Amino acid sequence: MTSKARESFLTGIEALRTSIDTPLVSGGDTVGSFLRRGLTIVAYNLLEAFMVERLEETATHVNAGIGHFSDLPERLKKAATQDLLKVANAQLQWSTDDLSSLVSYTRELGECLAASSGALRLSPLMWQWSGSNMSADDYHKTLRLFHVKDPWDTIKHLAGRIGVSMPDARATMVALSRERNNCAHRSSYSVSNLFIRAIPNQILTLGLGADMSVSVAAHQIRQADPQFHNDEKWFHPGRITFRFVQQRSGTWAEVVEGRTRAVRLTSDQNAAIRAALGAAYGKSQLVVVQDGARRILDWAYPEFS
Repeated sequence: MTSKARESFLTGIEALRTSIDTPLVSGGDTVGSFLRRGLTIVAYNLLEAFMVERLEETATHVNAGIGHFSDLPERLKKAATQDLLKVANAQLQWSTDDLSSLVSYTRELGECLAASSGALRLSPLMWQWSGSNMSADDYHKTLRLFHVKDPWDTIKHLAGRIGVSMPDARATMVALSRERNNCAHRSSYSVSNLFIRAIPNQILTLGLGADMSVSVAAHQIRQADPQFHNDEKWFHPGRITFRFVQQRSGTWAEVVEGRTRAVRLTSDQNAAIRAALGAAYGKSQLVVVQDGARRILDWAYPEFS
């Protein structure tokens, strides 16, 4: 489980849960209202930051593969050039970096664009958004660039298979974005305790659904898989299965999706995770770690963890 982006995301969610559970946040006074507004903004930023940071890791993974720019389908070539320039230009408009940072930024951008005739040197910006914040449409577009067939339906089904309920992923994303914007721009806006207590699981589900889909797809790009490149709807929930590492009384059980009997019992959590990743490698399996209450602690695609 080596992703720094995922580690930071999960740490942030735990801190968010702890904060929400405090009496100050749940209070019916102006202090509680103020804190709920602030946490709503921070929570949405957690999801945005995770998407950005994981896409940076994704670009590194893809660029270390055997693919060439000429292998990419037209849609990805456009994203890697025209869309990249649009996003970079938009980001420069609100950039507060010093001159040396801007020079480094433009140099890296130029190197990615110059690599359009050789081995892949993709910029993570090609999968990002031009606005100051990620919208539901931006999230959807990012996943479609990784050939996810129906992003909202995919999130719903992946979540359901790992014990998380999200009947309407798009409506959830739209509501989170709307509340974030209201909290950021309306000083008297009120966020209910019911709404804010649902946020940690919502951003976790949206984050893990995107990460699972992107991780599998990114490895296909790294491998220059022609079937992936020729199918804009290549990834769907049926492409993968799950292998769980579940906490039980005094032990950790490795369980294959669809079964209840463990294939392996290990007393050490890290050893159990390593064994599950090794068993899942090359089998189109995602490893999901759960505590005794079946709450998600971590996940990974072993080919790109």
